[in-house]
Amino acid sequence: MYFDAQSALTLYKVNLQFSFRLCDLLRENALRWNEAGSRAVDTCAAELESATTRMLDASDWSRLALVSSDLYWKALQLQTRAVQHLAETTLSNHGSLSAATQEAVSAWQKEAAAALKETTGAMPISTTLQDYLQDYLHLLSPEGATARRKSTRSKPH
Repeated sequence: MYFDAQSALTLYKVNLQFSFRLCDLLRENALRWNEAGSRAVDTCAAELESATTRMLDASDWSRLALVSSDLYWKALQLQTRAVQHLAETTLSNHGSLSAATQEAVSAWQKEAAAALKETTGAMPISTTLQDYLQDYLHLLSPEGATARRKSTRSKPH
């Protein structure tokens, strides 16, 4: 299979565009995760401020004890919501990245096939590959196989 300089350059550019697209997809995915992390931290900070404010507003020890006992259930609710949100975020981010990656791979395959078709004179890849392998197919010819069989036979017993 012979590639001229133009086809090698075209394929290189197609592959380079594909790698840039994948890098862009990974960057977008990282930004989505950063946003999800920022939202989680903001939610925790808001809950901590709320709990601290309720404790500061307590006028006596009994009310402070009531607020303190309520904090356990609030924290449990917050953690449950956080785990649920993490699962939703994971599914959403995975779905987005997976779909975008599939589109990028599909586009890359089409562009690479078009580049090969243009630069190899619209010859099918299988024919080009077959021409390349012709040099090695003679080794598997029947004459070569019979010559090997004759040399491996031993004298009759």
